[in-house]
This record gives sequence, structure tokens and C-alpha cells, in this order.
Amino acid sequence: MPFVWPTSEQIVYRVMRLRRLIAVAVAVPVLVMLGIALLDPAVLSPERATIASMAVALLVVGHVVLFPNVTLETISLSLSVTGLVVAMPVIKIVAGWAPAAHQSAVLVILVTLAVAAMGLLMAVLQIVLNALAYAGPMVRLRLKTRLDLPCSTMVARRQCALQPQTRRGRVLTGVEDDNGFFDVAVASHHVDDPENPEQPLIVKVDAKVLSATEDRHDVMIVLPNGSVTVTSQTFAPSHTGCTVQVTDMPGDFTAGMHALFWLTDQQADNLTEMSDVILGNETRANGLAHGVSLLAVAGAILSPRQPMASRAK
Repeated sequence: MPFVWPTSEQIVYRVMRLRRLIAVAVAVPVLVMLGIALLDPAVLSPERATIASMAVALLVVGHVVLFPNVTLETISLSLSVTGLVVAMPVIKIVAGWAPAAHQSAVLVILVTLAVAAMGLLMAVLQIVLNALAYAGPMVRLRLKTRLDLPCSTMVARRQCALQPQTRRGRVLTGVEDDNGFFDVAVASHHVDDPENPEQPLIVKVDAKVLSATEDRHDVMIVLPNGSVTVTSQTFAPSHTGCTVQVTDMPGDFTAGMHALFWLTDQQADNLTEMSDVILGNETRANGLAHGVSLLAVAGAILSPRQPMASRAK
């Protein structure tokens, strides 16, 4: 899916939904820069540390708004920019070693090299963080979220509950077999089909309804790698309509994957995707947004083979 500019509703939603990611990506650089300013003001003055912290915060929010599905890149960007800010005093000192007539030119060259190094560091950090997130043993934790909807429990259950021979948004299910299992096909908006890049990748899993009542729906999902995820949904009437509560127990999550799931508030995003369909609202969910990254955009702009102007909408 190509890069698409967000609407005003999507901007507000992304900042709200990814608030945990923004907080973490901003907190670490701010603590580092303010800590340096307190310990050694000669390296980084408190005034500059404050300005730099505000700049990093704006940069992180802008990155989240434009690129909502590259969590590790957001964190890598904040850390890389922090490194650049901390290195700037050293760069100025090195530039001062040059003859007076050439100091300005040397400073420009050094800053340009530092920005290029920041981009490289950003890419390396993203690779390292990705490896750490998916490393380690599987951790079984219950993940819970809830959402209030202005509709009846019957409507919410029909739209949210995974059942055979139905279609809801980008999820299509097949016929139930003799053992109660049915195929589930999910269209991914973040990854293109390698055989047909113009179409989204279709992820297929097996599912089985374990229990289904008017106020509760339990489903077992078997992933291609054989791991099992159990999802339980409850539907309770409320004064505004109904309350949907979801409890997931993934069978293939490491501690790092749980952290990423929490940072992006993925469960609530999935419910928002369904609620927008029920209410006929404009799609806001990050799960339906593009998966383009800042580094991909930079590469497309710098590469004459794949100009970004011809791909963006």
C-alpha cells in the first residue's frame, strides 16, 4: 500500500491511539538530554536541552502521524536524533580546528556527515530492536481491552465475532468442516503480495468457535506456525449502547512482542476498525493504514529508479 496523507480525523486518532509509543519515544531522549545538561552544562546547556527536547517531541509526533505502523522506526528515530544533538558540541569543536577561513565550510560538511551517520544509526538500531523484540521464549499473558459502542449487543456481536461463512471488513471466513474448523483469510494493508505487488498480502489461518452465546464468543485461532491463540469477546448492554470487552491469549508472543502490542494499543485499534464499519465512519484504524516507513520514503526520493511522486496518492 503506497503512502497516503492522513485526514484530520486520522491525525487525532493516531496521536491518541499511539500515545504510549509517543510517551516512550519522547521520555528516553528527554531524560538523556536533560541529564547531560544537569551533569555537564558545558556540553549541553539547559536551554538547548529544553529546545532539543521539544524538537524531538514534535518530530516523534509528526513521525507517528505520517508513519503509524513502523513502531521500531519511531523509537530508532528518537534515539538517533538524541545522538545527533549530543554530538553537535563535539562537531563544533572539531570544526574549530580548521583554519578560520574554512571553519564554516568544515562545519557544514561535518553536520552533513553527522546527519548521514544518524540515518545509518537509525537503520542499525531498527534492526537491533527488531531482533530483540522477537528473541526469547514465548510468554503467555492475557491481553484485555474494551470499547463502548452506540449500538445493540446483537449488532456488535454480528460484526465483531469471528464466525464461519462471513465477511467483516478485510476478514473473510470459509465453511466449517466436520471438526468445527474453518479457514480465515485476512488482507494485510502493510505488506504487499510478493507475487503481485499491486495487491495486499493475504494471511491465512484456521479458526474454531469454542463457545458462542448471546453475550460471549470464544474462538481458537491456529496460526501457520502451529501456535494457538484464544480470543474471548463479551457483549454487555450499557446506557449508551453496548460494551465490548476482548481478552486475547496469544500463543506465539515473546516479551518484546507483548511490549510492541502494548505500545501500539493494538487490541483497541482492532476494535476501532470494527466499530468504524458498524457506524459507517471514516476508517481511522492503523491496521488499515499504509506500512510505509520514513527510511523507505527517503530511499525512494534519493533513488531515481523509484520516484516517490509516482507512488504517493
